[in-house]
Amino acid sequence: MNQYLLNLAVNAEERQLLARLDELARKASQGTAGRSDFLDLRQQVLAEAVAAQYGEIVWQIDGGFEGAERKRLLLGPAWENDDLDNQIQCLHIKSTDKMGSSPGHRDYLGAIMNLGLKREKFGDILVQEREAFVMADRSMSAYLCQQLERVGHSKVTTEVIAMKDLQLPEAAPQQITCTVSALRLDAVLAAACRISRAAAVELIEAGQVRLNHQVIEKNASLLEEADLLSVRGYGRIRVDEVEGVSKKGRLRIRLSKW
Repeated sequence: MNQYLLNLAVNAEERQLLARLDELARKASQGTAGRSDFLDLRQQVLAEAVAAQYGEIVWQIDGGFEGAERKRLLLGPAWENDDLDNQIQCLHIKSTDKMGSSPGHRDYLGAIMNLGLKREKFGDILVQEREAFVMADRSMSAYLCQQLERVGHSKVTTEVIAMKDLQLPEAAPQQITCTVSALRLDAVLAAACRISRAAAVELIEAGQVRLNHQVIEKNASLLEEADLLSVRGYGRIRVDEVEGVSKKGRLRIRLSKW
């Protein structure tokens, strides 16, 4: 890898990922198409940086459906005109229990990983009432259909369906208008999540907060309009607009929260 790519990594894990992605890109430039595992938002930024270094390949980022959060990098030699195969299949997991509570996202995630699958082998989990749709690597689909029989306390059936039959849930963001003393990370986080400033600091220092897809541990970091926060356990928050200053001298801001 060149020094530019090495400088993008903030830890050993990211350096290892960059090395794997660079190897895939190098093979694509030599004629062998390939694809990465599913990547989170920060990893996708690194993947795009790697792919952009090679002029003799074609590439794209794909998560199986428009709007997917976890995606994989697809690469191929520039002289091939065929569409890049994302090797993603959609699994439909449906509860057969008519009574009891409906499983949540954490239940589906835990059930799949308890079967021995690593998180990077499957993508988004879209949860609806008593069912979920999961983007999975094609090589794992048959195994999941055979082995995934229970999610939480619910018995389930699992099958592969056509991507056109995927039912996307409506996910309109919650609009929040609030005031903060300053556009500090801890202040905005506390206001958006309705937690104390001290609790916000704990989340930040524990590495549970990402700013524009990168973990950030500085409480006093200043935010700007269009900045995106990802907070484990609380969802995502976008700074939409700084609307002005209140009579008490506090900043009035508008946020979107998912």
